[in-house]
Amino acid sequence: MGAKVGIFDTDVYGPSLPTMVTPDSEDIQFVGTQIAPLQHNGVKLMSFGFVNEGSAIMRGPMVTQLLDQFLGLTHWGDIDYLILDMPPGTGDIQLTLSQKLNITAAVIVTTPQKLSFVDVERGIEMFDSVNVPCIAVVENMAYYEQQTVQNAIDTDKLLEQFKNKLQSDEQLNGAGPSMEEQAAELVKIVDQAQKESGGEVDKVSLFGAGHKHKLSEQWGIEHTFSMPLLSNIAKNGDSGIPFIEEHPDGSHAKTYLELAGAVASEVAKIKFGNSGGNARPSIVYNEEQNVIEVNDTSNDDAYTFTPKELRAECKCASCVEEMTGRQILVKSSVSDLVRPREMTPTGNYALSVNWSDGHRSLYPYKQIRALRAAQQEEAIQLQAEEALQQQ
Repeated sequence: MGAKVGIFDTDVYGPSLPTMVTPDSEDIQFVGTQIAPLQHNGVKLMSFGFVNEGSAIMRGPMVTQLLDQFLGLTHWGDIDYLILDMPPGTGDIQLTLSQKLNITAAVIVTTPQKLSFVDVERGIEMFDSVNVPCIAVVENMAYYEQQTVQNAIDTDKLLEQFKNKLQSDEQLNGAGPSMEEQAAELVKIVDQAQKESGGEVDKVSLFGAGHKHKLSEQWGIEHTFSMPLLSNIAKNGDSGIPFIEEHPDGSHAKTYLELAGAVASEVAKIKFGNSGGNARPSIVYNEEQNVIEVNDTSNDDAYTFTPKELRAECKCASCVEEMTGRQILVKSSVSDLVRPREMTPTGNYALSVNWSDGHRSLYPYKQIRALRAAQQEEAIQLQAEEALQQQ
């Protein structure tokens, strides 16, 4: 995509970047009093593991102080994006970095299990508390691709491809590649032949259906991505060669590119201002008239809801059944006296409301716009019915 990128591995206890990405050169160099990051194919890399082998044993305050110094001592130079790879959880490292650095946005990485979803909620709430919007969610191990029908492989064509590869290597390298290199090339050719032979593939959700839909409905995060359980991803992570680098034309590499595009797009909106249908509406409570006033600059529309109307549309786990989407809350049971005690934006994607009945609701702006569309449609139907009655 042409951007200049740096990756900083913030996991002091168990840094993973040195294992997952092998630098072009492992020699540590200095720019004045600062450390120059290592590089891999133009991407700048820095990790505690590059300068201190083994994991660190230290308490939280020491870790955050070390990270603060480490970031300041690294000479990143001219880059467009600095990616902070944070360890799991919502501890000292995440909170301190979010408070001290001007982080533009966060991408949440999770798995389909319910336990992981609980951590996602905590992560979103933590980032929201320090005004860092969550712009995308990546669900790892979302499914397993099971080949149900495999078409026959043309073995003659396979043999010809392997012969051509050996001849090409022999011409380029004289004596030719080693036995290990030949075996690796054979595996690649067979793997490619299997892909080209086609066949039917079933996506098996080993760890459940996941929570992409709920994240979109409840938090308004539109960019959600599912990555399968692939042996090649694990293999590449252990070998130091990024998966997308070794398989640039695969369907799964396309998902990574879509993720990168979504992040770049959302960061641009945050840095340079929202526009069009993504602008955040202004929402206030008019206590005198007892209405919630919405001024939506994205389409020059202004409208109102009663507190009862908005409270009845809550989609949280207490009001809507998670697995089926069935409404648990009986709308008629919502009191006419319910009032919003506090209304605050959550990131760039939702409105958080604390209600007088003790409930807390989160309304994605796309849900509020959908309620407005339903409101307009109902008004049109009423006008049509009145016109028919007058005839």
